[in-house]
Amino acid sequence: MTKEQAASDRLFDFVDEVLQRYFGPEYTSAAPMGRADVERLLTDDTRRRVEQARSAAVIWGRTEITGEVVIASDRLVITSHGLLYAAGMSAPGAHRPLYYLATPPALFDSIVERIDATSLRHGSVAAVDDRFGHELTYPWPLDTALRQMLDAHQALHLDLSDHATAPQSPDR
Repeated sequence: MTKEQAASDRLFDFVDEVLQRYFGPEYTSAAPMGRADVERLLTDDTRRRVEQARSAAVIWGRTEITGEVVIASDRLVITSHGLLYAAGMSAPGAHRPLYYLATPPALFDSIVERIDATSLRHGSVAAVDDRFGHELTYPWPLDTALRQMLDAHQALHLDLSDHATAPQSPDR
């Protein structure tokens, strides 16, 4: 497993744990979608919103760790309640993982309450941001396939990282 894949897996686990605490024991998420599928779903407006969230994540990361901060992995998570943007960041020489979540206002308080109960690694820091407000409502009309996926799972993870590939699943 590469370092990028490990960072992506940690971010997926963290976000999944937060959402499981939000939705309860019946929570299920679909497997993360690969980069090609993500590119097909992202509109120009969504790309702009993702870039704004990435910029905010890096700015916050620089307040936590002196020096340059890079996004090791990031995701757009689609739920029936809106979108979440999640970033896992690191800095050269730093051993403190940083997690950044941008949520719509309707999810903000609930997500903040659940962050403390997660199993973050010792020394990790997480921030939850609601500055984007309505920006994280659905940016595009959901097509039929996407709606069917959300009917089966409460969350759909779109892996935005450059290394993202479609997960291999025996049932595909």
